[in-house]
Amino acid sequence: MVDILKMGSNSLRSLQHGLSTTGHNIANVNTEGYSRQTVHFASNEPQRFGFGFVGQGAEAVSVERSYNRFLTSQVQNFTASQSRYEAFVGFSARVDNILANSESSLNTSLQKFFSAVADVSANPSALPERQVLVGESENLVNRHQNISRLLQQLNDETNSEMRSSVVEINGLANSIGELNREIVSASSSGRGALPNDLLDERDRVIKQLSQIISVTINEQDDGSINVFVGKGQALVVGSQTTHLQTQRNPFDSSRLEIGVAGQLNVNGRSEFVSGGKLQGLLDFRDRVLLPAQSRLGLIALGMTETVNAQHRLGKDINGDMGGDFFSPLTITAAGNTNNTGTADPVVTITDVTLVRASDYELAYDSANWQLTRLDDGTSVTGPGPLQLDGIDIDVSTGTPVAGDTFIINPGRTAAAEFAVSLSDPRKIAAAYPVIVAEGSNNTGAVALTDLTIDSGSGLPLAGPIQLSFNPDALGLGVPGFDVTGGPGGVLAYDPATESDGKQFTLTGIGVSFQLSGIPQAGDSFEIADNVGSTGDNRNILAIGELQYQSVLNGGQDNYQEFYGAMVADVGVTHRQGETNLTVETSLLQQSQEFRESASGVNLDEEAANLLRLQQAYQASAQLVKLADELFQTLINSVSR
Repeated sequence: MVDILKMGSNSLRSLQHGLSTTGHNIANVNTEGYSRQTVHFASNEPQRFGFGFVGQGAEAVSVERSYNRFLTSQVQNFTASQSRYEAFVGFSARVDNILANSESSLNTSLQKFFSAVADVSANPSALPERQVLVGESENLVNRHQNISRLLQQLNDETNSEMRSSVVEINGLANSIGELNREIVSASSSGRGALPNDLLDERDRVIKQLSQIISVTINEQDDGSINVFVGKGQALVVGSQTTHLQTQRNPFDSSRLEIGVAGQLNVNGRSEFVSGGKLQGLLDFRDRVLLPAQSRLGLIALGMTETVNAQHRLGKDINGDMGGDFFSPLTITAAGNTNNTGTADPVVTITDVTLVRASDYELAYDSANWQLTRLDDGTSVTGPGPLQLDGIDIDVSTGTPVAGDTFIINPGRTAAAEFAVSLSDPRKIAAAYPVIVAEGSNNTGAVALTDLTIDSGSGLPLAGPIQLSFNPDALGLGVPGFDVTGGPGGVLAYDPATESDGKQFTLTGIGVSFQLSGIPQAGDSFEIADNVGSTGDNRNILAIGELQYQSVLNGGQDNYQEFYGAMVADVGVTHRQGETNLTVETSLLQQSQEFRESASGVNLDEEAANLLRLQQAYQASAQLVKLADELFQTLINSVSR
């Protein structure tokens, strides 16, 4: 006979499970990552009678969570992408503000410096204008150093964020490993039933991990998962975890890289990072921060090299040849900390106009050195010395070992080391060291123009240099200028064919000029030391002209154009990041909505389920009551 009481009590127990699960869903409606759970009922095996089968009720057979692996994976992937661009945009915006702020812009300081140069050229003998130029030079240096300091602070903050992120990654990896152990244990003791809440908790931890670093998940038959980062580096395998760690860049101790705990980073790259906040930090550093530091430093290096070179060709109020206006900058080759040789390359800038704002790698292969511009792979190879982009590298010091590598970045630290060497305004070399005097008895239409100083090696002059036109200087009927003093000799000049102008340079003196016109025999010029040159402004004018000369980036840009391009590039890169962030945020929101529609709790639906289960529970209770009344009737009838 069918046991009605047992059927009713089983039904009550099963419906209680349903009510508890519905209540659990309602309680977790606001729990992030919670997946709706559903109790599944199944009919008990019916009892057979001669006339047929009579059912014996139903029982709860499983509690299943509404889980969609694809949608969950999408949420994790878009979380990693959104976090990546969020970190990138947050930091790049700060660099953009530093460089583009009109009050702190380097362009303003550059303009004020060259305006002060123009003021000195307008009144070269006045000390007040010279003192203003010294002051504006110091302001320019301070602006470089302040921007460099702010950029370095961002580098330090990036390092700090990387350290804390790695600590968080390792903690989350430990949590996943522990959850794997608990899930495997619960699944094996539950006759195949899955611990839904533990699975949701593991998904939540994986999502938190995805915010920091992109992950790949492999599910195992025992219910555990394996987690991989980067290019297949295992982070969690079952309950076993591998930790990441921050390491000093082998070429630059001020930068951190991400590696595997216990393994040395020998190439200076964070190979185990893709996606997430960490990727955003690395993108910011590699695409915005380091290029900005290099380009800012290249402006300082260019100013130092070009202004110093011209200033050394001039003469100050005291009658002395000009010295360094800015303190010379030293470029070093940063060796890999894993190098085993003793090579110590010496870096010299031979032409700053050709230098690029790029890292240059110097590597030894047991026979030759190779110098490579890392921006585009341009390289030169040989036993040394090597020259590329106006950089000369002497590799004769020390003994290299195959595999030794160095990184050279001419501008990386130049802005921080930029300094004014000149403090006495009297030492500003505004004048040219030589002057030209036309012979008083000249009768021809001849002119000596465009006098420039190419080198100060032969200055001051040992004595005046006389140029005298001689129709037979190089033989009968072959005209030229006889040179007396200085290098001596003859300058070939034919008025018949060269009267439009011919350029000359006096060997060993470093003085260049142009002769033009038609001279008469005996016409002469005298080139002599510039004595009493306080009113001469020719050299300071030449320094002022540097403002408009293309002296940077392979001879393509002047200082302000180069800085403007740097600001524009940072702004464009930042706006691209903002666009990507907007897109990824939208995709993340959509994926979360899709997941919620498939796995989230709907309170209206749960309320309907609650009412349905309540009615079923009340009916089952009536069944138990009926069974009790029938049993009592039976007892009473027997007792009579």
